[in-house]
Order: sequence, then C-alpha cells, then structure tokens
Amino acid sequence: PPAGSRAAGAARVGADGTVRAPVSDTPPTPAPTDGMQETPDQVPDLPAAAPLAAPPLAASPNGLPWGVAVLAAGLAVESYAGVTDTTPRTALPGGLAVGPVGVLAGWSLTALGLILAAPGLTHLCGRLLQSARPGARRLLAGRVLMTEATRLGRPLGVVCAVASAAFAAGTLYGYDGSTAAFGPLTTLGGLLVTGCTVATLLTAAVEARQSRADTTAALLRLGAPATVLRSAAALRTGALLAFFGPLTLLIAELAALPLAR
Repeated sequence: PPAGSRAAGAARVGADGTVRAPVSDTPPTPAPTDGMQETPDQVPDLPAAAPLAAPPLAASPNGLPWGVAVLAAGLAVESYAGVTDTTPRTALPGGLAVGPVGVLAGWSLTALGLILAAPGLTHLCGRLLQSARPGARRLLAGRVLMTEATRLGRPLGVVCAVASAAFAAGTLYGYDGSTAAFGPLTTLGGLLVTGCTVATLLTAAVEARQSRADTTAALLRLGAPATVLRSAAALRTGALLAFFGPLTLLIAELAALPLAR
C-alpha cells in the first residue's frame, strides 16, 4: 500500500503466521529523560562563565610600624646618650674611639629598625611606582616590588644598616684626620661584613628572578618585548636606590651626630 495510508500503519501477518509490529514512515520520538516535554524552541541553559578576576595585590608586610618605632627609639637613645657626660663609656672595636654605651645601644636599635622596616618600605616603593596613571613598565616594576617585598626587603635592610654604620664611622674617624686611621683588622672585618651583606642581597635577587621565571616566559609567549622586561628591572633597581639611598645617608648623619659633639 502507498505511504501514509491506513494499511501502512496496520499490523502485518507474515507467511509463517506471526504478527509483526505496524510500520510507520516517521521516526519515533525519544522519550524525555527528565520527565518534561521539550520543544524545538527550548534550548538547555548552559552554565554562565565565571568573570575573569584580577590577581589580588600582595599584602603589605606588617613590620613597618614596628621598624619605624624601633628606628626612632634608637635615634632617641643615641641623642640622649650623646648629650650626657655621666653615662659609662667604652671603646669601639679596633680602637676607633671611646664613646658612651648608650650610643652603641642606639646604633643597634637603629640597625634593627632598618631591618624590620625595609620590607614595608620596599612594598611602599612598589606602590608609589604604580601611582599617577602608570604605563606597562611602571606597572610591571611596581607589582614585582610589591610581590617580592619580603624576600628583598630584609637583605636590603641589612645592607642599609651596614652602609649607614660604615658611612657614620667613616665620617667621624676616617675623613677628618683628627683620629687614627682604620687598622688592618678593622678594615678586613668591615669588608667581610659588607661583602656578606651584598652577597645575601644578590642571592635574594637571584631567587626572586627564578621564582618569576614562569611569569616571564608567559609574557614572552604573549609577545611582550624583552626590552620591556629589562627596562622594568632597571626601573626597579633605580627606584630602590632613589628611595633607600637618601634614607641611609640621613640615618647615618643622625647616627654620627651624637659622637661628633
């Protein structure tokens, strides 16, 4: 019989007497699995893509207030010990000079304050680099400084403390010609301490660079010029020198002021 007729949908009997199922020209409609009848206009809802979030900023180190407080306390102790004549006096190593014990204690507190405050100051330096509508170089340099503030700050604080002490000692006893020059053991000890602190800072810088190796490789794959990365590294170094250089000289002048009277 022709397609679509009533005989096409009727049951068929085979030659052997078996009854076959009716044949239909239209394919069967699959039953819905969730118990709901779907229409062609209905499209299943797809999960919405999560919005891309910017990476969180590095948290500021919490040692800056304590470092500033200890630094101020050390300068205050030095000033008070330098103006009093009744405080006990002791000789500095190497026979440099005879000074009050309070001045030595103030120097120690000043060095400790620099070490504690250096990570927070490094983080602040990175934040200042990103202020006032930064470009790609300033933004990259500032983010790296903020991320590596703790790793680079502590060795940088030690270097600043040693440089401040060396500058103060050189100003008082090495350049004016009123006292004897440094002895060989004092010079050797100063060079050893300075070399160790600088080597520690360089080691921390290399470790920070290795920790950013994946990020640097990703930036290069995205097409960032290598000159931008090198200029960002030079900008970080220049910012740290411009920030910590005058600070070290100022603290050295204040530390040498009590003994210069």
